[in-house]
Amino acid sequence: MSTPAWGVKLAYNPPGRATHAMNHFIEGILKIAILEAAAAVIVVDRLLAAAPAPRFERGRKAAYLSVAFLAVFAWTHFGALRGGGGVVHLWEQYHFYLGAKYQKELGWFDLYKATLLADRESAHVLAGVTQTRDLHTFDLQPVDEALKDAPRVRAAFTDERWAEFKADWTRMAAMPVGWTSIISDHGNSESPAWAIVAHPIASLVPFTHSGQVFLSMLDVVLMLVLWGFAYRTFGVRTASVGLVIAASLPNVFDYNFGSFLRWDWLFTLGMAMCFMKREKWATAGAFFGFAVATKLFPLFFGVAMLVPAVAVTVRERKLARRHLRFAAGAAGSVTAAVVLSSTLCGTPRAWLEYKDRIAVSVHEKYYPIQYSLKTVFLQVARSAPGEFADHWAAPLDIKQARPDVNIGDYATSFFLVQLAFTLIIAAALWRADELSAFSAGPFLVFVWLTVNMYYWHMLGLAALGLFLRKELPPLFALLGLHLVLAVFYLYQHTNHGYAEPYLVALLLSVGLVAFGAAEGFEFGRVAQRVTAWLKPAPRRSRAK
Repeated sequence: MSTPAWGVKLAYNPPGRATHAMNHFIEGILKIAILEAAAAVIVVDRLLAAAPAPRFERGRKAAYLSVAFLAVFAWTHFGALRGGGGVVHLWEQYHFYLGAKYQKELGWFDLYKATLLADRESAHVLAGVTQTRDLHTFDLQPVDEALKDAPRVRAAFTDERWAEFKADWTRMAAMPVGWTSIISDHGNSESPAWAIVAHPIASLVPFTHSGQVFLSMLDVVLMLVLWGFAYRTFGVRTASVGLVIAASLPNVFDYNFGSFLRWDWLFTLGMAMCFMKREKWATAGAFFGFAVATKLFPLFFGVAMLVPAVAVTVRERKLARRHLRFAAGAAGSVTAAVVLSSTLCGTPRAWLEYKDRIAVSVHEKYYPIQYSLKTVFLQVARSAPGEFADHWAAPLDIKQARPDVNIGDYATSFFLVQLAFTLIIAAALWRADELSAFSAGPFLVFVWLTVNMYYWHMLGLAALGLFLRKELPPLFALLGLHLVLAVFYLYQHTNHGYAEPYLVALLLSVGLVAFGAAEGFEFGRVAQRVTAWLKPAPRRSRAK
């Protein structure tokens, strides 16, 4: 699900959400302090590791656990949750509870139309609504226009299922929330594979208050299991580093906490990394395969893993057994997800409809909760001579947000830039093992896709992978992630409107170039030494 184009300042309290107990500017200052403390712990720990001192071991672990606890506590708005201790996010649950329970009838494009029809026959709370979102295009349209195909929408339900849908809607409509804004949102973005798990749960759990609380806690349970498993698998230091970054991303808590199975993809990706560490490659592949089936963009984690996998294959002149097991696990998981979901949805065409839903998102215009290389590219490409140099940190406007700016006008040049950044990322991974390379998937997502900020807690997995590497460039890249997030909260205090996500994208772009250049330089030095070693020694002339 996407959100309307609110500014970052308003994104902390959009319609229908509770006010936090603490001013978000004060929260930002505290989060900067936590990020600085976390970075300091990493640096001091690395220095101490150069000259091991066993008496400091317990204190070092305690420091990691302390900053991780503080980061998670700050992530929950210092215990205020979504305001006043609330745990239910009705805005989200409307989309994903109904989307899961009535997946077969609604698909990805008819939720708002069915809601409007059901309301006319039951609650009558939407009588004053004049427009809704066309989920085929993401454009707003008059309600009368949207309901021109009402007979088709109603015909997808049996009488019994329609009565059940109306009953669920009546219970929801009784809750005080901004329904006018909600049915102008961007709908259910989950795949048919997600419904394999979500549909049975939504069908069994009634939409009562206790049922809503139960649904909202499912993601919390997934995260507790994931990070508990990560601590057991990677140890206190590594898991804490990943958890700090995952918990420091802005707005993730606001938009996803209290929803319904919105973090299944993060859970499965994280578990894949844990089982890779444990050398359970088929199990890791199965988790990865389901992550791809449920959200698609995790595919880039597997693409990043290809860098060391190809290197190993070339060096050993055969496919490594662990790679084959990982691929088999992934293929089996994806196949099972497609078959089961097609049965659940009634037809394999559900995947074609989902493809159309994803295509709408890919071509959507800018709104200020995105991190993407596209934003930075268009800012440079559409700035007048000297404008970008003068206003790179505080732009006069975000070019991608302008109606006259279209990435399609720069298709070839942007594609070449994407290829260049992909090579940069590949250069940054040439010394990484499969696990560390896999965790770099978010960087490829940043280059090739436009993803909303509430998915970017996946950077926690990238941080975990960077910490596993002991070379200096990955260490500086890890510290750079702390810097990027600290700058976000600092920049927020300077009242730059909607520009914070642009600045994050710019800093990520610069950081990737620096990381790739540092690793590429080291690669050049190694290649030079290898070439010199392979070069035949000059023949000595025989004395006459």
